[in-house]
Amino acid sequence: YMLANMTLSEEQKKMIQRNRERALEIRRKKLVDAKQNQDGASSAAAAAPLSDDGGQKRKATSSMTGTSVGKRRKREDSKNDADNGKKRKDDNTKHGEKHNSDECSIELEEFEQGASSLVTKSEAMQMYCLPEGTLAVCSYVEKENPRRKGWNMMKLYDRSEIRRRARARFGGLDGLIEERTKRKMKRFQKDLEDTKDIFKSKG
Repeated sequence: YMLANMTLSEEQKKMIQRNRERALEIRRKKLVDAKQNQDGASSAAAAAPLSDDGGQKRKATSSMTGTSVGKRRKREDSKNDADNGKKRKDDNTKHGEKHNSDECSIELEEFEQGASSLVTKSEAMQMYCLPEGTLAVCSYVEKENPRRKGWNMMKLYDRSEIRRRARARFGGLDGLIEERTKRKMKRFQKDLEDTKDIFKSKG
């Protein structure tokens, strides 16, 4: 009876030991799995906000940077446009001032003071001593002849251009005056000879 009880006790012990080990193993696995699941959930929860915040921060930073660059470029473009406009205005002003200065610095002859800005063909040839070939390349406007209505339109030339071409042709104002004086003397000599011939014929 006692041996039977001892054998049963040993079997029970073995069963109890196996059951305990099995229970411990199951418990250990459950603990490990639970810990892994908890660690995974914690890592995911911690990483998700960080990634989201980082993405939002990067997006916000990129947006702010793009906006700042765009505003800076717009300001630079506006400044460049303003500077270019001011430069063009200054250049035009300087050009106009230079043109006016050149016009004012030109020495005018007595007959030119207060005269019209346009000259007739006869005046251009007589007073400025220009040939028809030069007048052919000069700018002009056409107007109706006030003395001979119905006649061909008269050509009126720009006095400043005629003056410039004449002085360039004869070496300046003094050269032009000298040439005009020579031509007047030639016409005077010719008229004088014609007058002599008239008196001779009458005599």
